[in-house]
Order: sequence, then structure tokens, then C-alpha cells
Amino acid sequence: MTKETRDEEFWEITDKFIELANEQCDKHKNGKVSTSILFSAARFNSFMYASTAKNLEDFAKDKELAVEFLTQEYRKVLMENLNDYEKNYKDYLENK
Repeated sequence: MTKETRDEEFWEITDKFIELANEQCDKHKNGKVSTSILFSAARFNSFMYASTAKNLEDFAKDKELAVEFLTQEYRKVLMENLNDYEKNYKDYLENK
């Protein structure tokens, strides 16, 4: 999915997270920031999933479906972004 097909609110939120990550990279190692973002996404998505469950039984019953969905989505957007960086490597990284 390209930036043009997503709504502006989505991109405003995304850009804020990336801006915060870039600020953190000025103070901390990139790997630590990356790991922190990944953990934060997992923690927040766990909260979002738990908050939509009717009760603990439903939470436990459908947990694997949530894991499948979220990992598939992550893999999809990760591949999209890796392909974008591969295609635009010189523009994104070599001129820095």
C-alpha cells in the first residue's frame, strides 16, 4: 500500500513515531531504539487486542488468531519498506 492510498491522519501519526525514534537515535544506539519500538508495538497491540475481548475466555481462545494476523501484517509492511529502501537506496542512504 502506498502513501497515497492511506489517509493523512495515518501518516501524521506514523511520522510522529518516526520523528520520536529519530530523536531517540541521537541519544541512544539505533539497535536499542529499534528494539524498543518493536517491544512498544507488541505491548500496545496486546493491549488493543485485550481491550476488545469480551472476557478472558474469548481473549485466550482467539489469541493465536491475533498473533497470526499481526505477524502477517508486520511481515507485509516490513517487506514493503525493505523493497522501498532497496529501490531507493542511493537516494535514502548514500547521500547522507
